[in-house]
Amino acid sequence: MRRGLMGWNAEELPVATLEARLARLRAEMDGAGMDAFIVYTNNVRPSAVAYLTGFTPYWSDALLLVQRTGAPVFATALSKRVSEWIRTTDPMSEIVNTPRPGTLLGERLASDPLIKRVGVLEFDTLPSGLADDLAAAAPAVEWTDGSALFTGLRRAIDDPEQKLLSRADAIAAGALRETEPGKTGDAGMLAGMIEKHARLAGAEEAYIAIAPDLAADRRLNRLSKPVPLADRFAVRASIAYKGCWVRRTRTFAKDGSVAKAEAWLDGVARSLEAGKPIATQLAARVNELPGATLQAWMAESCTGSYPLSVIASSRAPGKDTLMNGQFLVLTIELTLDGAPWIGAAPLIVGQASL
Repeated sequence: MRRGLMGWNAEELPVATLEARLARLRAEMDGAGMDAFIVYTNNVRPSAVAYLTGFTPYWSDALLLVQRTGAPVFATALSKRVSEWIRTTDPMSEIVNTPRPGTLLGERLASDPLIKRVGVLEFDTLPSGLADDLAAAAPAVEWTDGSALFTGLRRAIDDPEQKLLSRADAIAAGALRETEPGKTGDAGMLAGMIEKHARLAGAEEAYIAIAPDLAADRRLNRLSKPVPLADRFAVRASIAYKGCWVRRTRTFAKDGSVAKAEAWLDGVARSLEAGKPIATQLAARVNELPGATLQAWMAESCTGSYPLSVIASSRAPGKDTLMNGQFLVLTIELTLDGAPWIGAAPLIVGQASL
C-alpha cells in the first residue's frame, strides 16, 4: 500500500492535457484498427492509467476502458465508499464499483455490435481472472496486445509531464543531499533520513536503496537495519510525484574523489543526442573522464503500466537509438581510478535540463 498523499491538481495536470492524451490514444487505436483499449492498474503498475486519467491507486486493482468516443470507464473492485475520492483524482472517467471489473467491461463491449477488436496494454501480464472474465463476457471480441501502440504514444512527453518530472527530480536531488558529510550515520539511518526529506517535500513514494560498501558489493538494496557505511558507498532514490517517477543515484567517497564523475554525468545527461545509439555516445564521452572505464549502463523510461522499465542496456545492445524529446533515466557504472562508481540521472533527449 502507498503511504503518500495522492491528489489531482488541475494547474499541474490540466483537463485539456488529459483530453489531448486520450485523443492521441484514440488516433493510434484508429490507425491500428482497434475499437477499444483496456489498461490494467494496481499499486505497482499505476503509470498508464495515471497518464490517461490522473488517477494513481493506493491498493487493489482496476481496469480502464477507452472507447472511440465518450468518457473512459474506470471499473474497480474497491467499495463505493472510496468512489468520491477516486473522482477527485480522476476527472476524466466514469467510475464504476463492481466485484468483477472484467465482467462488467466485457458486458459493455459485448453490448456494442461495432466493437470487434480490442487492444489490451501488456496483454500477456493481465491477471488471469480479469482476462477470463473479459473473454467470457465478450466471446465475440478479438483481443490483441496493444503494448507497442502505447509505447509509441509515450516516447515523447508533454509540457505538464515534463514539469512534474522536474519536480520529482528536484525532490530526489534534495533528498540525496542528506548524504553529505556529517549527516550519514549508518545505512539504515541514512535511508530513513532521505525518505523523510523526500516525503516532507511532497513525494508520494520514496524507495531508497543503498550499497553500503561499494568496493565489496555494487548491489543496491533497501536497508532498514544499522549497517556501517564504508569509505565508498552508493545511494539510489526512486521518487514519485503526481504519478511521475524519477531515479537518481550518487556515489559517495570520504576522500571526495567522485566529484569529477558527478560533473561528467551531468554533462552526459545534458548532451545525449537523438538519432544516435546510447552505447556509441557513451563510449566517446567516457574518454573525457580521466581514469574511467565504462563497466555497464542502463536506460529506463515509462513505456506502459510500470513507472520505469529498462528500454536499453549494455547487456542488450542494438536497441538504443534515441528519439528527440524522449524521457530517460540513465544509470552508468564505471571503474574510476581503480575504484567502483555508480551514478544515475534523469534527462530528456535534446534538452539541456529536465
